[in-house]
Order: sequence, then C-alpha cells, then structure tokens
Amino acid sequence: MAERRLLLLSRDWQTRALVLAELKERGYEVLALPGLTWGVKALVQGRVEPPLIIVDSRDDPDVTPETVRALHRMAPHAPIILLTTVFDRATLEPIRPEVAAFLVRPFTVGEVVEAVERLLPPALSPTGTETEGEAP
Repeated sequence: MAERRLLLLSRDWQTRALVLAELKERGYEVLALPGLTWGVKALVQGRVEPPLIIVDSRDDPDVTPETVRALHRMAPHAPIILLTTVFDRATLEPIRPEVAAFLVRPFTVGEVVEAVERLLPPALSPTGTETEGEAP
C-alpha cells in the first residue's frame, strides 16, 4: 500500500539531510531518497503516493526536463519543487512553468520549507497537525 509522504529526491546528502530534518520538525512525513532514479522506482513499486515532490538536480545527471516531466506524469496530482544549481539552470529553465517552485542555489533550507508550506500547509499535509487554537 502506498504511503502519502512527501518525496524528497536529492543525491546531495547534505541537502537531503537538512531539508528532511526541517520538514520533519514541521510535522511532515517524508520519504527521502538519493536521487531521481530512486524516486521513480518507489513510484513504480507503489511504495509512495506523494502529495508533493522535491527534486534536486545537484550532482544528479538523471534530472533533465524529460525525466522531470516523466516523474510528473507518474504522480500528476503532486506539485514538484525543483532545486537546481546555477550550472543546471539553463538546461532546466524550459520546465520552469511546469513546476510549482523553481529554486536556484544558493538558497536556504528555509526557502525550501517555505515553498513546501505554501503548496502543502502543515494542516493539510497527510500527517500534519493543527498547532494553533484548540478544539471547541
């Protein structure tokens, strides 16, 4: 059975670890995998049905406009946040209108989290909890 966790795909272990830690701190359930190929496998195997996908192009030659489009076809309901480098920007610029957020390094972990919260507020996330106010 597929789980409804955010899908974080990054070969860069530091980005993966920092974004994962911050999102978990905010109450999100996240499946963090070391690259786009791993994410495709998880989707094909039915291991995850993500409400949102974060794709990092840093050090991942598999991240191309075509593969990001294919990923989106596999999970059409999930907005994609694309993290990229200055060097990959020109290659990935053509799909900018097709992704929900396009962040170019240098960016902060906070900027990634802000993009996630804008697209999937914690109260709307599959495991998010309300933190303000009390039930009547």
